[in-house]
Amino acid sequence: MIEAFLFPTTIADGLGVLANPYVLLAILLGTAIGVVFGAIPGFSATMTIILFTPITIPFESTTALIFLVSAYGGAVYGGSIPAILINTPGAPGSVVTCWDGYELTKQGRAVYALAVSAIVSGLAGLIAATFLLVFAPPISEFALNFGPPEMFLLAVFALTIIPAAKGASLSKALLAGLFGLLIGTIGNDPQLSQPRATFGQTTLLQGVDFVVVLIGLFVLAEVFRLAHRGATITADENVEGGMSEVYEAARAVASRPVGFLRGALIGTFVGSLPGAGADVANFVSYNEARRWASDELSDRFGTGVIEGVIAADSSNNATQGGALIPTLTLGIPGSGSTAALLGAIALHGLNPGPGLFDASSDIVYAMILSLFLGNVLILVYGISGSRYFGKLAYIPIRYIIPAVAVLAIVGGFAVRNATVDLYIVLIFGLIGILFIKYDYPLVSLVLGVILGDIAESGFVTGWLLTGESVTAFLFNSYIAIGLLILIALSLIVTVVKG
Repeated sequence: MIEAFLFPTTIADGLGVLANPYVLLAILLGTAIGVVFGAIPGFSATMTIILFTPITIPFESTTALIFLVSAYGGAVYGGSIPAILINTPGAPGSVVTCWDGYELTKQGRAVYALAVSAIVSGLAGLIAATFLLVFAPPISEFALNFGPPEMFLLAVFALTIIPAAKGASLSKALLAGLFGLLIGTIGNDPQLSQPRATFGQTTLLQGVDFVVVLIGLFVLAEVFRLAHRGATITADENVEGGMSEVYEAARAVASRPVGFLRGALIGTFVGSLPGAGADVANFVSYNEARRWASDELSDRFGTGVIEGVIAADSSNNATQGGALIPTLTLGIPGSGSTAALLGAIALHGLNPGPGLFDASSDIVYAMILSLFLGNVLILVYGISGSRYFGKLAYIPIRYIIPAVAVLAIVGGFAVRNATVDLYIVLIFGLIGILFIKYDYPLVSLVLGVILGDIAESGFVTGWLLTGESVTAFLFNSYIAIGLLILIALSLIVTVVKG
């Protein structure tokens, strides 16, 4: 009985999946590949997942998804490596790491900063994974009470929370979301079975594939941006330091438990907000660390204080577990990276959202439990490789661009083996550039594409079930009323910030 309490059948099944040597190899390789790709300037966890998703198509679904989850965690940590070494964040979530990490590098303490980053990243990831393991199942059970009206309101809430979380323009975020919803209508009408905006392409009867859209928006758009920038990273490649710096890094983290735990909890919470992501968590955590510091220490933030690195990177990696909570339980991504992972989950035959834990509990729990091993590997890889990671940050952009462009084109075609998807990748690559240039949030567009089908089917079905009554539809249940309140609050927060 005690064993059944400590190890429920679902968790035991997940552990059984992890015992497969191929799955263990997927975690080892996935984490290592994620760290390497995350450390390349211009790459990100989102790009890493998108590029490797088509490669995993021939693999068994459990092995493939655990590989991608492991690569996700490794890439989130890897983005801090170039941020510390050459003041170039590998991903938006590593921007704040530059402020104190690079200052430490200029002081000759790169290994110290890298080791601290690895320690807090791995430990914060373990904390977030624990939250995911504990809270995801009850949230999933609660989500089973969502009917069509509730799913529609949930989709609306997810679109409104982005500008509230990121401080973005409400009009731009909503326009981007509506454009995504419009893209989501391409294909067969689910109610009337009539083709919409397919332009005679039979492939588009199934709609625009989400993974293909992501490749264009995040990968090809980044290739265009890097090509336009036309810069080659140059810096001193010598990274001095030894094990004494690693030991000092461990002491630094151990002597600052409050700052570390605060960053980890902020990252977990902010990561669970749809669309917020690591970049928001970084700024919030750094700001809170500075606010709670003494006046003397607060004034030195940004000059190379280790508290700044701890605040930034503890929140950064904690967003991984936090972002997976709404992704797995509600089918709504908590970040751009989990949006890419959501596409991979669907590609491998699973249906993210309410019911996923019941339908595929062994695979889901194996994915969650793999986070624990993956974050331990981040500790191992990060600490042992802190003296050698510097080389990854100096790969010239002129080599990165053609390699990534080829992977994007091949990956876009491999999803459905359809020529039309190559045009879609190119079109969304150009759209991505325009969105970046004019400061429209890409995550809003992505969420619109994802939520289009959910919102449409929820609205149409709910409208018919409630007798085409506005009052009955909007006030269908206490859950619907709660979602209406959340929508109103997110809009108020956005207006106040504006």
